[in-house]
Amino acid sequence: MELRELADEEFDLLYPVKIKKLSGTHWTPVDVAKKAIAYLGEGGGKSVLDLGSGVGKFCLVAAVNSEAKITGVEQRMNLIQISGKLAEKYQVENTNFICDDLRNLDFSLFDSFYFFNAFEENIDLRDKLHKDNAINHEQYHAYKKLIREKFEELPVETRIVTYCGDASEIPESYRLIKSGNKGKLKFWEKRV
Repeated sequence: MELRELADEEFDLLYPVKIKKLSGTHWTPVDVAKKAIAYLGEGGGKSVLDLGSGVGKFCLVAAVNSEAKITGVEQRMNLIQISGKLAEKYQVENTNFICDDLRNLDFSLFDSFYFFNAFEENIDLRDKLHKDNAINHEQYHAYKKLIREKFEELPVETRIVTYCGDASEIPESYRLIKSGNKGKLKFWEKRV
């Protein structure tokens, strides 16, 4: 079975039961990942950072559908372990996973960025990934501000794709190129 050929439901079967149940809220659909990486990896040789990569679904789909180097950053070691095991099992070599806080990352090391439902588990508490990993309202706004600030520092033409994300996380220096999937998928490029 090749990852490149799996439909969304088939891909989700690779994960443990709890992870499969949370897929609709927390993990990128396969068709969205393919559309996103086509834009983010355009021109080849790109490095893409997935902010809050969770179990690595976007990273794995993107890696097998592009030449780009895909890095996922996630704070939960148990999710990083799941991602790493799947990458190893399916011999996906152009992806890696970092267990860290995005505050510690140098965004200038990446050409483009992806994020899906940023902070959703702190907004909709029904689909919480981990009950002890909550951030408060103040932290939530601090993270959004941090993301905007890090994106502002990047060079012109840096690309971002969001899915179900809040547009307030994207600085005004980026323009919306196009949207799809009922407006949930958005393609951004830094213009100034």
